[in-house]
Amino acid sequence: MPEKVLIVDDDVETLRLVGLMLQRQGYEIIAANNGAQAIVMAQSAQPDLIVLDVMMPDMDGFQVTHTLRNNPDTALVPILMFTAKSQVDDKVAGYDAGVDDYLTKPVHPAELVAHIKASLEAMPIQRNLLSPLKKVLWWVL
Repeated sequence: MPEKVLIVDDDVETLRLVGLMLQRQGYEIIAANNGAQAIVMAQSAQPDLIVLDVMMPDMDGFQVTHTLRNNPDTALVPILMFTAKSQVDDKVAGYDAGVDDYLTKPVHPAELVAHIKASLEAMPIQRNLLSPLKKVLWWVL
């Protein structure tokens, strides 16, 4: 079964291009064009990875990340922030919100695929280590 990647961007062309590129790499792609839709899709589709833009009209990527991290069903899904915002403050804000990786546009397709592969390879290790802890913490909180 192919790994499922949720791509979130309000730019339809970015969704299309990144989606096609990742499909050619063998990933199953789902897409959302705003933050609220991304949260719903992350909960219902349970993706293996989320590629998330920052600048969106309704809810920015930082808010989406914060919401996903505070939901036990999506808290452990790796998030790769993929955005044109390249300032150090933006990157720090992304990591503070809870992203696992931060990549700025434009990027060479091979670099994007390498970041996605690295995030997906680390995922089983993180889930095995954190999943029991997550259950305890959510029960206590």
